[in-house]
Amino acid sequence: MNYLNCFNNINTADEAAEAIHCIQKCGETVLYNDKEKRLVLWREAYDKSPEEHMIKISKLLEIDSRESYEVADKTYNLTMY
Repeated sequence: MNYLNCFNNINTADEAAEAIHCIQKCGETVLYNDKEKRLVLWREAYDKSPEEHMIKISKLLEIDSRESYEVADKTYNLTMY
């Protein structure tokens, strides 16, 4: 499965969290970026194609600071992989 398939049908916070789990199962690295104030895929350093999706996921999970990331991580176990 390609990580891009993980971005299909994301409309709620629960679906956004499941997308993060799916992305990680595909071997991708998801990080919180202090500069961008959102979740990013490591690959965004050289491939901006997932940027729009990661912005949407961050908004659905209400992640806009390190603190809100930690809350979302505790709620949805985002770093489980």
